[in-house]
Amino acid sequence: MSARMTPAQSRLLAALLFLLVLAAAIAAVVAPALMLHRRYDNAIAQQRDLMARYQRLIAQQPQVEAALEALKKKNGRRFFLKNTATNLAGAELEELVRGGVEKNGGRVTTSQNIAPKEGGDFQKITVNVQFFATTPNLQKVVYALETQTPYLVIDALTLRPMNVNRDFKPAAGQEPEINAQIEVTGWTYRADKDKPTDKATEKPADKPTDKAADKATGKSGGGAS
Repeated sequence: MSARMTPAQSRLLAALLFLLVLAAAIAAVVAPALMLHRRYDNAIAQQRDLMARYQRLIAQQPQVEAALEALKKKNGRRFFLKNTATNLAGAELEELVRGGVEKNGGRVTTSQNIAPKEGGDFQKITVNVQFFATTPNLQKVVYALETQTPYLVIDALTLRPMNVNRDFKPAAGQEPEINAQIEVTGWTYRADKDKPTDKATEKPADKPTDKAADKATGKSGGGAS
C-alpha cells in the first residue's frame, strides 16, 4: 500500500500519525492535570463555603451571648425540682402532688414513686397517686398540677366510677366522687452535676508521724546503739 502512495501522501500520512501520537501524549498528561485541578477547585470552594459559615456564626456571637445572659436572668432552674438526689426529688414531687390534690378537695389514698429515668443532665421523676374527687374538684386538681412551678406534667390519668350501678342516683345537691389515678412527672438536675470538682477542696493525705518515719527507716526512739 505504501508503494502505491506518492511521496507527498507518505509525508502527509506520517504527519497525521505524528499528530495522533502527539495528541495521545498530550491527553495522557493534560487530562489527569485537569481532573486534579478540578478536584482542587472543588476543595477550595468547599473550604471557602465553610469559612463563610464560620464567619457568619462568629458575627452572631454577641447576639448569642446576649440571649444566654437573658436566659440566665430568667432563672430557668425554678422550673425544676429543688432536690437533685433521687429519693429527695421523689419525696418533693410526692408532696407537691399531694398538696395539689388535697388543696382542691381531693382525698389521696395511695402514692408510689416510679423508678427515675436518666436524660442527659436531667432526671425524670415520676409518682403515681390515687385519690377520690368530684368532677369539679378533679378539674381543679389537674389545672393546679399543670400550672404550678416547678413544671409538672400529667403523663396518665385513669378514672373509675365509685358506683357501677346504672340505677344509682346521687342525692340532691351532692356530687358523686370519682376514683382517679394519675402519673405525674417532674424533672431535676442529676446529682453529680452539682458536686464540686475542684481538686483544691480534696482533703490531703495524712503525713506520717515522726515515729512512723523512724520505724520505716529502722531507727529506734532511744538513740544509736
